[in-house]
This record gives sequence, structure tokens and C-alpha cells, in this order.
Amino acid sequence: MTAEEMTDPEEVDADVETDNEEIAGVLAVRKTVQSTAGQLIGHEFDGVSEISPTDDGWRAVVEVVERRAVPDTQDIIGRYEIELDTDATVHGYRRVDRYRRGDTAQFE
Repeated sequence: MTAEEMTDPEEVDADVETDNEEIAGVLAVRKTVQSTAGQLIGHEFDGVSEISPTDDGWRAVVEVVERRAVPDTQDIIGRYEIELDTDATVHGYRRVDRYRRGDTAQFE
């Protein structure tokens, strides 16, 4: 093995610590969003579709059931963007989209 192929253990440890901090942040945001999205938006929480860092904290995109239907593929799902600070405290939200649960064409 050449010197170029070898990995410096200190570099690996630094990467792991950074990754663990980022994962902890994402998990804290996910927990906050899961526990508050339904109350905040006023509809039944369905899932988290995205969590990403921003300059001021975090942005999460969640889906809520705005209207139940039979069959459930006709449920109306709202996608909401929730803004959180670095401590995972909610600072605002807005609806970004609505679609029928069975309508996957817009995501392809």
C-alpha cells in the first residue's frame, strides 16, 4: 500500500464526530416535527419527507392528511415546509403543495 492510499486515523475520527453531530441535529428536528406538525398545521400528521440544514437552522417538509377519502388513494395530502432554528424550535410554516395520495406522476 502506498502512502497515497493510506488513511490518516485523525481525519477519519474528525469526519465521524461531524457526522454524529449532524445526525443528532437531524434526529432532534425529526422528533420535534413528528410531535408538533399535526397540532401546528391542524391536520393529521402523515410523514416527514425532507429535513435539510439552512443558514439559520433547519427546514423540514412534512405531509399531512388534509382530507380523508375512500379509497385512501384519493386522500388529499398537504406538503408543508416548517422552519426551525438550530435548537429545533419551530419558527414558522407554510404549505408548499397539495396532491392526491395516489397521484405519483408529479414526483416522477
